[in-house]
Amino acid sequence: MRNRTLTVLAMAAVAAVLTGCSSGAAGSADRQTALKDLTIEKLDAAAALLPADIQKAGKLVVGVDPTYAPNEFKDKDGAPIGWEIDLIDAVAAKLGVKTDYRVAKFDNIVPSILGEKYDMGLGGYYDTKKREETLDMVDFFTAGNQFASPADKPITDELDVCGLKVAVQNGGSAPLVYLPEIDKKCEAAGKEKVTQLGYDTQDDATAAVTLGRADAMVADSPVIGYAAKLSKGKLVTSPIYDSLLSGTPVKKDRGQFADAILAALQDLQKDGSYTKILTFWGVENGALDTMQINGATE
Repeated sequence: MRNRTLTVLAMAAVAAVLTGCSSGAAGSADRQTALKDLTIEKLDAAAALLPADIQKAGKLVVGVDPTYAPNEFKDKDGAPIGWEIDLIDAVAAKLGVKTDYRVAKFDNIVPSILGEKYDMGLGGYYDTKKREETLDMVDFFTAGNQFASPADKPITDELDVCGLKVAVQNGGSAPLVYLPEIDKKCEAAGKEKVTQLGYDTQDDATAAVTLGRADAMVADSPVIGYAAKLSKGKLVTSPIYDSLLSGTPVKKDRGQFADAILAALQDLQKDGSYTKILTFWGVENGALDTMQINGATE
């Protein structure tokens, strides 16, 4: 997610390795959405919690940075798609309003929320104590480090990667912070260190695994889950490690707006739509059992 130092454009490139498209082709595919198979009914109790100005406008104005597949990226027509897009579309349906997505740079979204240009934002936002100083974070997901490996060689524990060749995108938190921590655990267990195979892009790291040059790869959990989804069974995922809550930021003084979003999300969870949306996009491992507002611990 966006507090890590991953190159976000690489997320959209994962589809390219596993579908034979060019590296920018994630947005060129036929429009994908989980909502075509779902029926979302309005929840009046949640809708009543919306601020009066949103009720009057009949829409949620959502700032979105569509460079972070599978959370949010662009279809062939340039419209935002992704699992967070599907989820917030479903939230809007529960609240009886529409969505109005405004494409923006990631760094401009929060200031626009605080200035009430946008009602909320999407872009892989981790919930942190720092963000909670000025925002309410409605948490609906958890993400962290995750491995993918060939289906016949699953990774079920961090120590399983000791002595393996692990593909990773250069410059991110995984090669600089996470894998060195794994090396310490391997040494303590009397095992060999990980051999890092660094690549400039995430699609190259994925190709290294699918072509047998690497035993596994590690990246942020949404991109790993999406890669496994696109591999059609060739890759399997590990548990998620060092996970943090993530969700959508809203301005603190918007009445019960955060409560309205939370109530809608909880109802989507209750009726099964939440799980179906995440499963459609291959990110179900990040599903929360309990959604909340401002759940950060650090």
